[in-house]
Amino acid sequence: MKKIAILLTSIPQSGGEHQYLVLVMETLIKYNNIYFDVKPICCNRFWRKWCQDNHIEFIRYEQEKYKPVFMELNAKCYRVFKIYNTYFSKLGKIVTENKIDLLIGGQQSTFLPALPCKLLQPVHDLMHRFEPGFEEIKNTYQEREVHFASSSRFVDIVLVDSQLGKRQYQECYHKKGRKFPHIRVLPFATPDYKNKVPEYVKTPDKYIFYPAQFWMHKNHKNLLCAISLLKERIPDIHLVLVGSEKNSLHEIRKMIHNRALNQNVTIMGFVTDEQVIYLYQNATALVMPTYFGPTNIPPLEAMALGCPAIVSNKYAMPEQIGDAGLLFDPDSPEELATCVERVWNNEELRQNMIAKGYEQSKKWTGERFKKRFLKIILDELEICVS
Repeated sequence: MKKIAILLTSIPQSGGEHQYLVLVMETLIKYNNIYFDVKPICCNRFWRKWCQDNHIEFIRYEQEKYKPVFMELNAKCYRVFKIYNTYFSKLGKIVTENKIDLLIGGQQSTFLPALPCKLLQPVHDLMHRFEPGFEEIKNTYQEREVHFASSSRFVDIVLVDSQLGKRQYQECYHKKGRKFPHIRVLPFATPDYKNKVPEYVKTPDKYIFYPAQFWMHKNHKNLLCAISLLKERIPDIHLVLVGSEKNSLHEIRKMIHNRALNQNVTIMGFVTDEQVIYLYQNATALVMPTYFGPTNIPPLEAMALGCPAIVSNKYAMPEQIGDAGLLFDPDSPEELATCVERVWNNEELRQNMIAKGYEQSKKWTGERFKKRFLKIILDELEICVS
């Protein structure tokens, strides 16, 4: 039986990457000891507890950090470093001792060195190439580029979120005469909230909702500009923001104060899944003015939970949302304000968007994700299913 190891590096605060990794793990354990043998490699307390709760044996591992020069050498001297990593790295010893056939990198930020097994790397976005102007990208551009460029030389399988993501990866890293990984499309899926009970959160009777970590590229600033415009026409307009603190939160708070929006904006910080469900189900609409793609998870969550979605028209997000939502230019607070006003004041439009959202969300279910992921694994490992 083939053996699969997976690096479990995420934490709940990782956002979409964490939800993605949970779905991957749920798929693997569902078919564990049926088609393959799974060896989770846990890098933090969350995943150790998760495995314990699901009665899964796991390997403890303190994640190794790799400098850019090491990543480049793995690409340039692949065969030499495969031998070096096998005998001198902790991860290489785990792979060898457990006779691993396929190692899955849990997050796109996790570099997989050259090792004596097949390597699968998720690449959710290449926005350092396509949206390089943001502070959080400028600070990490070189490391991200070296990481992706190097791994493209020797990983076997890359998972992307969309056909656009596939084209972007090919455009950035496909060079003639070099080994190139198989690129498989595995779209994000709506997290399974069936067994979670919504937890009450104190909110205004009517509000719009944006769940996003406070990064510059999430574009909270233009959203606040839209709220300023709407305040003149809809005095009780209210925006609820949730998400972990990042590099833009200080500026966001300052902007709220300077524009006298304290009564129109609530910042809740990080909230639980149960609270997120409540916030979606009771919101007038989701607003998502992000600059990053190709796709994102919140529109899928919103549509599945009966919340109309107003989404940036960037990259593959129009394809993701179909005709179920409203699209706008993220550089235009005026366009965003118009979309919000339409949904806020038109209950018939809102109910129509909810109905279409339910139908659209059926394209991106967790079950479809799991079936697609399983097929990718079986194909790559050449496992025949009778």
